Amino acid sequence: MLSSLFNITSKASSGNRKNGLKNRGTDELLSMRDIHISHGDKTLLKVDKLTVPQQKLVCFIGPNGAGKSTLLHAVLGQHTGTALKVDGYITIQGMSINEVMTHGLISWVGQHERFELPLTVLDYALLGVSPNIAWYQRPNSQHIARAKELLLDFELLDLLDARVQTLSGGEKQRLAIVRALMQDTEIMLFDEPTNHLDIRHQRFLLNYLHELVWKKGKSIIVVLHDLTHAHRYTDEVFLLNGGQVLAQGMPQEVMTSQQLSEVYEVKIKAHQTEDGVVFV
Repeated sequence: MLSSLFNITSKASSGNRKNGLKNRGTDELLSMRDIHISHGDKTLLKVDKLTVPQQKLVCFIGPNGAGKSTLLHAVLGQHTGTALKVDGYITIQGMSINEVMTHGLISWVGQHERFELPLTVLDYALLGVSPNIAWYQRPNSQHIARAKELLLDFELLDLLDARVQTLSGGEKQRLAIVRALMQDTEIMLFDEPTNHLDIRHQRFLLNYLHELVWKKGKSIIVVLHDLTHAHRYTDEVFLLNGGQVLAQGMPQEVMTSQQLSEVYEVKIKAHQTEDGVVFV
């Protein structure tokens, strides 16, 4: 349960992780070239070249309006309902976005998940298997068992029969994550997944995601605002500002006090503690 992953402090080398089923002989998860993303007349993101590695927990950081969420929406094409104009070349594991989405290779949790349908917690979790079964099929006993296992991990099993509209913000966020995990895709994208979560559930989630990368060879991209979490739990960081990628690399390389202070336009100090670096 939650406590089972709290003591993880080391990060395994990606060289020891198993290859994904669809890695297609490349170390690249995502490749972007000559990207210009706009909404109406406003330019939101401009990237000459960007490469995101596979089988790592990768994080996008930067101030509000930096282009972090825009970048994720571009990766997902028009499947998020956001009307973006995207010019340039984007491939995922060497495939086009449409090909990847058609084959259901990506699961996604956005900032504002919708919970209008009159579903129970279990029903909502089982939505995650919909891309993997025919329209006339229903989730089987194995799907239900897996859903209950994840709901237990994320402390939602006691709410199994509750209507999703009755959940708190944090409970809804954890349920949306469970739904995405039920898809069991190689590639997972999370836009600010720690929103509405208390510190205990935040740490559990980030540990859980890193375990998926380390033990199952998943490729995961997250947008985070908490700099301490970004430094402590992720393998590689992209620093964005003003619709551009300013730096990419390991957290200790990118997340220097000087560079963060310049980008966020406020003094940011890094303090080394026995549990790792803390940013204030």
